[in-house]
Order: sequence, then C-alpha cells, then structure tokens
Amino acid sequence: MKKFFNIPLLIIIFAGVLAINAQAQTKVTANIPFAFSMGKTTLPAGRYTITVLNPASDRKILQIRSVDGRSSAVVLTTGIIGDVSDDAKLVFERYGDRYVFAQAQLAGDDTALAAVRSKADRGDKHVAKAAKKSIVVITEE
Repeated sequence: MKKFFNIPLLIIIFAGVLAINAQAQTKVTANIPFAFSMGKTTLPAGRYTITVLNPASDRKILQIRSVDGRSSAVVLTTGIIGDVSDDAKLVFERYGDRYVFAQAQLAGDDTALAAVRSKADRGDKHVAKAAKKSIVVITEE
C-alpha cells in the first residue's frame, strides 16, 4: 500500500522541480545605467530584474522591478523570431536623452520579446522631435 502513495508524491515533487526550473529561465538581472520609459512609467537608473510573468502564453507579459523593490512596471510583448542569443539582453531605443524599453531576449532563446506600444507612445512628442534614434543593448550581469 505504501508503494501506491509514494508514486503520486514523487510525481508531484518532480512536477514542482520542473516548474521551478522553468521559472528560473524566465528571469534576467541587469544593471541599467540610465533612466528609461517602459509603457507609461519612467524608471530610474539602477539594477533590475526582468521576469516573464506568463511563460506559457504566446503574448508574454514582462515585469521589470528594481532590486531594491522601489520601482516596477509591466508591459505586454509580442514575439519576434530571430537568432539564438548566447546571453540574455535588453534593448532600448534612444531618442536624444530619452531611453525607451524596446525588447528583451532570454539566453538560449530565438525569440525576442518586443514591447507593444500604444498609439500615444508612437506619437510621443519627444520621439517625434528627436532627429534620429539609436539602439542601446545591455547584457545580463
């Protein structure tokens, strides 16, 4: 009788270990040396943890939170298939002195998670005034 109770317990433990490993692969920590916008929120420079809140979905939600817990934001993303990245990286668009979060890519993944922008974001006067944009890439610590 003990044998039948141990098998379900082992299955539950194994499933828990798999869930923990899957969650660990959806998190990136990086030092961002400038203030930046993510959606409607402006976040100060600092060390951040970026987490995929719903890794099983095709429209992933990213949460970025400062390590000290004082600042955070959430953004809906869409997948962009490209090359496999050896390192996790964050991509920002720079318009003059303003930085806007553009996308994140996890290590070993061929899909970048691009932030979905609203019409208001695309028509932002700061973006429109900037003569050109540049791309800034930050890799995981």
